[in-house]
Amino acid sequence: MTKAKEIESLLEPIAIKKGYELVDVQYAKENADWTVRIFIDKDGGVAMSDCEKMSVLFGAVLDGSNILKSSYILEISSPGLNRVLKKEESFKRFIGSKIRLQTVEPINNQKNFLGNLLDCKDGKIKIADVSNGIFEIKFLDIKKVNVETGF
Repeated sequence: MTKAKEIESLLEPIAIKKGYELVDVQYAKENADWTVRIFIDKDGGVAMSDCEKMSVLFGAVLDGSNILKSSYILEISSPGLNRVLKKEESFKRFIGSKIRLQTVEPINNQKNFLGNLLDCKDGKIKIADVSNGIFEIKFLDIKKVNVETGF
């Protein structure tokens, strides 16, 4: 399990209990510092005060755990307009939206897809790609998906 997944497993129940969706967790070395970047969302959107409140809470939980052995920078923010989609609930929430998707391996010689998210069920999504029509793609075959606002 990656460090980001460990952090997500630790913090997701806390986020849910407080009424937030834990959209994404990133853990990376940037220059000389380790950074924990957490994206949260909630109905009605996320305000700066939400980020501040969850930063204090998440920081205390992370400091009290032994997941992170060295110092780190904690950043909490909203997922923004081009939010990442990872969980089935998020895909279902964004059915009808435009998405940009990248697969792990090519599907019909294509790894990059752009189009409308048509459906999400049984561990698969359906996308109407603007170039090559409709594809059904398993979650396991997806490398990355973002909601696309610019087309």
